[in-house]
Amino acid sequence: MIKLTRFDGSELTINANLIEVVEANPDTVVTLITNKRFIVKETPEEIIELVVKHYEKAGGPRLIVYENERYRTEECAS
Repeated sequence: MIKLTRFDGSELTINANLIEVVEANPDTVVTLITNKRFIVKETPEEIIELVVKHYEKAGGPRLIVYENERYRTEECAS
């Protein structure tokens, strides 16, 4: 689970495993695999960092890489 912030300042906890798309247009919209959408204050990059930390902490399936700038986490059991 990751914590995000709505524009009214309230906190929202989302299951990171259900995130399908994160886009900025210009507000950040998180779309879950259930098609539910949330508009949040965090940037897509911040959300990716939170998801990476979540997977590293949980030790679950991961593979987000994005080399030079940041993100990391690998090990995907097949």
